[in-house]
Amino acid sequence: MNILVLNCGSSSVKYKVLGVRRLGEEALLSGLVERVGTPKVAHRLERGSGQTRTLAGKPRGYRQAIEWAVRTALAEGPAVEAVGHRVVHAGEKFTGSVRVTPAVVKALEECSDLAPLHNPPNLAGIAVAQRLAAEAVHVAVFDNALHHALDPWVYTYALPLEYYRKYGVRRYGFHGIAFRSAYERAGRLLRRHLNRLRVITLMLGSGCTANARLKGRSVEVSTGFTPLEGLVQSTRSGDVDPAAVLYIMERERLSCAQASDMLNRRSGLLGVSEVSADLRDIKEAAKNRPSAHLALEVFVHRARKYLGAYAAVLGGVDVVIFAGGIGERAADLRWAICERMGYMGLRLSKEKNAGAVGGEAVISAPSSEVSVVVVRVDEEQVIARDCYEIVKGGVERLAPE
Repeated sequence: MNILVLNCGSSSVKYKVLGVRRLGEEALLSGLVERVGTPKVAHRLERGSGQTRTLAGKPRGYRQAIEWAVRTALAEGPAVEAVGHRVVHAGEKFTGSVRVTPAVVKALEECSDLAPLHNPPNLAGIAVAQRLAAEAVHVAVFDNALHHALDPWVYTYALPLEYYRKYGVRRYGFHGIAFRSAYERAGRLLRRHLNRLRVITLMLGSGCTANARLKGRSVEVSTGFTPLEGLVQSTRSGDVDPAAVLYIMERERLSCAQASDMLNRRSGLLGVSEVSADLRDIKEAAKNRPSAHLALEVFVHRARKYLGAYAAVLGGVDVVIFAGGIGERAADLRWAICERMGYMGLRLSKEKNAGAVGGEAVISAPSSEVSVVVVRVDEEQVIARDCYEIVKGGVERLAPE
């Protein structure tokens, strides 16, 4: 079965066509439209053979970028039987992957305010792909489904409980698809059964989430009611005193929509650095711009704080996983995050860490009591597998993890 996986992020559109069989998957075609909405927008296409090329074009907006990606995948790759869609937020409506129906689309539209950077492009991807690949089965795979089994004392905010009952205001957690991939790949790399261990994953990229898993179950996650909470991200603030936001709103006379835009689109690395949301640009600017250097320090501090906090939640840690674009490639930031963690038995190898850039490797020192690994997340593989199970199994939805 050939499956197209569409992953519409806040600033990029990734796609991959995979040949999926019961015993594994084969990547036939993949592409990335990145830096959407900027003059640096680019579309790279790669065939399973490793041949790559850059496609010419300048989409006028995000929906045009999605259509460009889907049309390219359908024209350049084999005919597909299913299309898998990464969807960030389903609230409490879905705890496993589902076939896309009008009722599912309506439910996702109702959740769009909870993930304003992602659910709208996710829905746009579904609409475009259903139009261009009308004969295929479409499946939604949810980013928050992994965390559905969080304990009530973990997901409950110390707000009047009536707001949870009335509006579902609670912590949900995200990046679940990426965590599923990272967890599996780390287990293979270490040749260990992680379901018996205490594992912390730092998913560091344009969006960032920390996750703690105990014996396979997600027990803590840094993102919350929306993907805004937790770590510093490319344009999201992460943790912030709500009173500070109310103060700014009053002084600047911001509406709720304007405040949401500030927190989701103008904060994080972009807001502190005053340069860019892209780590590559920030690192270059940090050589002579204090605000850019400060952004890197804030990012590292927040990640280190969550690493220590989750070790406390788990009662220690056996494995730390770095994943995501920053987690994979920024060896200097990995080192900075881990360098003060010797007290809990975590030590990196300078040589192994420096050599692990864009690849997969064990980067902990031989003397480290904690195994530290870098893995390359493959969300598309996870999504394709769920599609395969739904289509071949003839079911409407999969049971939760």
